[in-house]
Amino acid sequence: MRFIDRSTAGHQLAARLVPLLRDRAGVVVLGLAPGGLPVAAEVAEVLGAPLDAAVVRLLAVSGHDRPVGAIADGDPPLVDRYTLKSLGVTAAELGASVKRERVEVHRREALYHQDRARLSLRGRTAVLVCDGLIDALTTRAAVHALAADRPELLILAAPIGDARIAADLRRDVDALVCLHLPRYAHAAAPWYDEFHTVTDREAAVLLHRLAP
Repeated sequence: MRFIDRSTAGHQLAARLVPLLRDRAGVVVLGLAPGGLPVAAEVAEVLGAPLDAAVVRLLAVSGHDRPVGAIADGDPPLVDRYTLKSLGVTAAELGASVKRERVEVHRREALYHQDRARLSLRGRTAVLVCDGLIDALTTRAAVHALAADRPELLILAAPIGDARIAADLRRDVDALVCLHLPRYAHAAAPWYDEFHTVTDREAAVLLHRLAP
């Protein structure tokens, strides 16, 4: 299964979500920014729901090609202890990465929301949309951050996902919806005919257009 682009994939994903969300008055759609926002925007439009962003950054350490964790705004970092130990990353190196990426999370949050407050999820149905369930660290950090706001229902949705990662993430949410789950998917891009890098400006425009 392939998708023309993120927007088309989002429309197809929305069609799968509609039967699950018959009472859609309390739904909030959140795109895992920036790449998940064009997918999430289509979902939000079909559902008639407001759109917000989930901002997460991977924690990288200089000299190592593997991320050691991820961080979302207001949450403690999610750290992969096994990778941290196998790479020999020190507490000082990890701390520097956390500090650097937290600044970037705050910068993007301010850019995306401008003068708007983030939407409260308490007691509502939160639908977290990604362009691909490929990176467990980033997605799990986003899920944990959203769960802290105590939504009544937390749904994770994506057009494409690695079956193993999806099975792992399913335990962290109330429901998981994915249109295509190949056994191995190392990147989202190969499953789309058009897959550009979503800029901060594009993300901000989408959020402004679909803000409540």
